Amino acid sequence: MALQASGVIDLSDIQTEFGGSNPIGLSEYYRGGSLTTTNNTNVPTSGAITLSNFYGGTSVYTFTISSNAQQANIRSLALTSGWDGNAPLKVVVNSGVYVWSDSTSTGGMIVSGSFPTGVTLENSGFIIGKGGAGGAWGSSGSAAGGPALFDSSGQLTVSNLSGGYIAGGGGGGAGGAYTSGGGGAGGGQGGGPTANDGYGSFNGGAGGQIGQSGSTGQGVAGYTGAGGGAGGGGGSTLDRGSKTDNPSGAGGGGGRILTGSGGAGSRSSGAGGSGNNAGGSVGGGNWFSGGGGGWGAAGGSSGSPGGGSGSAGGRAITWSAATGNVTNNGTIYGAYT
Repeated sequence: MALQASGVIDLSDIQTEFGGSNPIGLSEYYRGGSLTTTNNTNVPTSGAITLSNFYGGTSVYTFTISSNAQQANIRSLALTSGWDGNAPLKVVVNSGVYVWSDSTSTGGMIVSGSFPTGVTLENSGFIIGKGGAGGAWGSSGSAAGGPALFDSSGQLTVSNLSGGYIAGGGGGGAGGAYTSGGGGAGGGQGGGPTANDGYGSFNGGAGGQIGQSGSTGQGVAGYTGAGGGAGGGGGSTLDRGSKTDNPSGAGGGGGRILTGSGGAGSRSSGAGGSGNNAGGSVGGGNWFSGGGGGWGAAGGSSGSPGGGSGSAGGRAITWSAATGNVTNNGTIYGAYT
């Protein structure tokens, strides 16, 4: 908690707030040094320093995310860990940790509510959004990818460190006649079910779990889109004249691997996008579907009967208040400005 704003203050009060060892020396506590953080603007960086410079001083509270977390609400988690709700908050995401979402309507990390003295994010892990579903048969009904990080506080500063990723979900690929599009990177479901055309039902492949590829779509062998580490591939069908003679397949699911390779499309269907690349698009002719988008990228379109455009990729960071400052020394997929 912060130091008192007036009255008696001594060296032991300062040591309790900022740390340090005995014997106590006031010169240890210049602002910007190893003990006194830069938010304490009344404290000088050199020269004359007095006890009164520390009135209202406060140390930064560091909250570390050291294991995978789904749709992490930072304010709630930090309060639970012991943050007093007032001190400057630093959030650290450790290397190799996934902070992820399973909903396209919200981020893997959510920064909302009151942060009176600001909140800083230092990310060395994977903050990722949810991939959009591929379009089902007969329509372009694919879904857009979701954001990786959602901020409504207006107080957030982001430092994406080397090796860190912030990645919006990929958009779903568009479906065509009797076939469906691939799911976007971030666990997007392959489109489906498609219509039962006499060969059985054709459900899209499931999205991958953390660190895993998506599943291949269901359907007749040779006509299903493959699951991807990023976007899933689109399914296909071959027009043999009578609709009940058209063997069909569904799109593959998107994976949750960074950067991840896209899944192969069936026959001439669109492949899933790799990394942050858009899903493959297809024209008319025989009936094919678009591939799911890679991280933060759009799904592919389908010009076949019943087709349409793929959906947009998700933003890396969605700001609903003031846009925060972002320093990127890692990798960001999707818009963030």
